[in-house]
Amino acid sequence: MHSKRLPSVLAVAAALLICYASVLRGMARQWASDQDMGHGFLVPVVIGYIVWRERKLWRDLPIRPTRWGQAVVLIGACMQFLSVIGSGLFVGSLALLVSITGAILWLGGFAWLRAWTLPLILALFMLPKLAVVYNQATLPLQLLASQMAAGMLTMTGVGVIRSGNILDVSGHQVAVAEACNGIRYLLPLGFMAVVFAYFTDAKPWMRLALLVAAAPVAIAANALRVAFSAYAPRLSDGNLHELLGLAIFVFSLIAFIPIRRVYNFLFEALHA
Repeated sequence: MHSKRLPSVLAVAAALLICYASVLRGMARQWASDQDMGHGFLVPVVIGYIVWRERKLWRDLPIRPTRWGQAVVLIGACMQFLSVIGSGLFVGSLALLVSITGAILWLGGFAWLRAWTLPLILALFMLPKLAVVYNQATLPLQLLASQMAAGMLTMTGVGVIRSGNILDVSGHQVAVAEACNGIRYLLPLGFMAVVFAYFTDAKPWMRLALLVAAAPVAIAANALRVAFSAYAPRLSDGNLHELLGLAIFVFSLIAFIPIRRVYNFLFEALHA
C-alpha cells in the first residue's frame, strides 16, 4: 500500500491484534491440540507468501476507501461481542475475518478486496471446526469409510464382516472412529488443493474444481487407511498407524496432479 497510508494500516493492524488477541490464542491452541486442524499453522504462512508474491499487482491499485468498510468492521465487532458473551471461538474467528475484510474496504476499497480475495478464502481454512456441523457429519462419514474399506478388502479377496462402523477381519476388529471419518483429511486436502491450483494453473476455476475433488479424495483416502488397519493389526494404532496416515495423505496430494490433467483435458475437449 502507498507509504502515506502506512500509519493507518499499522494502526488498524494493531487494533485488530489487540481486539482479537484472545481469538488468535484460541485458534492457535486448537491447531496445536486438534490433529484435524494442524494445517492451521501453515495457512497464514501461505497467505503471507501469496500477498508478497502479488505485491506488484496490489501496489499499483488505486486507493478508493469506502464507508462500507466501516459497516463491515462494525458487523465484525458485534460478532466478536457475541463470541465474548458465549457464542464460542468459531464466531470469534469468523468475526476476525469479517473485520479484516472491512478494514481492507475501509483503507483501500473494493479493488483491494478483489485483489486479496484468494488470501481471504484461504483464511477460512484457519477457522476452528463448527461443532454442530462436525458432529452431524461424523457418523455418516464413519459409516461411509467403513463401507468403502470393506469393499476394498472384499475386492482384494480378504474376508471381512462389517457391523456398522466396525470391521472384523479374521477376528481382528477395527472401529472406524472420528479420526478416520473423512474430516481429518478433508480440511487439509481442501486447503492444499486450492494452493496447488494457484501455483500450477492460471485458470481461476481450477481452484474450485480441485477443491470439489478434495472431498472424494479425502473420503477414499480415509477408507484406504481403514482397510490397511483392518488387514494388518500392527497398523491399527500407534506410530505405525500415524505413519500410514501420513503416507496416504502424501499420495492423496499427488492425486491432484492427474486430476488437474483430467480437468484440463475435459476443458480443452469442450472448447475444441
